[in-house]
Amino acid sequence: MGLSLVYTMVIINIKMAIVFKTFKYRLYPNKEQKVFLEKHFGGCRFVYNYFLALRSEKYKTEKKNVSGFECERMLPSLKKEFSWLKEINSQSLQQAVLNLERAFQGFFKKLGGYPCFKKKKGRQSFLVPQHFRIENNKLFIPKLKSGIKIKPHRFPEGTPKTLTISKEPSGKYYASITCEVEIEPLPKRDSEVGIDLGLEHFATLSTGEKVDYPRFLLKSERKLRSLHRWLSRKKKGSHNREKARLRVARLYEKTRNQRVDFLHKLSKRLISENQAIYLEDLNVKGMVRNRYLSKAISDSGWGEFVRQLEYKSLWYGRTFRQIPRFYPSSKECSICHFVIPKLELSQRSWVCPNCGTVHDRDLNASVVIEQVGRGTPELTPVEKRTATSLLSMRQVASMKQEA
Repeated sequence: MGLSLVYTMVIINIKMAIVFKTFKYRLYPNKEQKVFLEKHFGGCRFVYNYFLALRSEKYKTEKKNVSGFECERMLPSLKKEFSWLKEINSQSLQQAVLNLERAFQGFFKKLGGYPCFKKKKGRQSFLVPQHFRIENNKLFIPKLKSGIKIKPHRFPEGTPKTLTISKEPSGKYYASITCEVEIEPLPKRDSEVGIDLGLEHFATLSTGEKVDYPRFLLKSERKLRSLHRWLSRKKKGSHNREKARLRVARLYEKTRNQRVDFLHKLSKRLISENQAIYLEDLNVKGMVRNRYLSKAISDSGWGEFVRQLEYKSLWYGRTFRQIPRFYPSSKECSICHFVIPKLELSQRSWVCPNCGTVHDRDLNASVVIEQVGRGTPELTPVEKRTATSLLSMRQVASMKQEA
């Protein structure tokens, strides 16, 4: 089943928002086309790793930084040295060099770690910047004469810009088409909401609604343990081991798709129903270090949920604000604003010693977040674009770590 994903905001107008939106489709290549795609995956991976090793060695021995432009100029000589690279789309190889340059820029700006070498295992991808099209439910790309069968559950909107073909660890192929789309803001609403994220309930809204925690990974753990045991008994390099590995990868992919689907539906509903959304600025990286709660926090997808709310609010003309990270929203009374000195994590309700109000911990926190969020200054359009571009760089860095 195809998925529709979204990435970055470009320009914010009064009436329309011009954004880059990516449409993801499932591909069904035949044996010949799979060989063609594997050559492209391997070629782009080789170019990326070659220039990463070159730049690292140059800096280590000569303290000299080789720019992305210089690497791109070396590509023709590299193709003469390795003639098999001529079978691969030249623009895809150039994009591999540009991806490496973006990874270094993210490292220099402290938006990610030092670029890592790409491995043959795991997710594989290459980018086609132009000369691609979809005709008769087939995808046509340069250097490939026949079209790859595609499942177009919906047609791309706007102006197509780039195409990314990827292969997941489960063995499934996907095509992601990035388009420039104009989105009209949603009608204005009078309602506002504060959201407190938690583990007992995924989200508690200031309206009193509590969204249950799906626990997708927890529900799959029993089957995962069985599949991992089955995989561990297989001989390395055998066909049976590859079959077992695919079954494990497909179950992980299903769990991930369930989580992303849940987050997209919830974030879109909150954006549609409310004019302003207020959240707390959570330190998810630090919270994951808790050895007792790390699995539950990772499975919840708080970071992805906040990211979706942020860009969708920019798209549809909504207000999105986050209160300071260390604000005591759980310990402050939403009625008289008295702050109690201590509140244990296991204590799910408490009585205000000042006004005597009995508070549900999560519901009170969501109300306080809404109250504080209303007084938090909103970002200017320039700051919004800057924040979104930084978000895009963080996403690029994380994709390279997965690769």
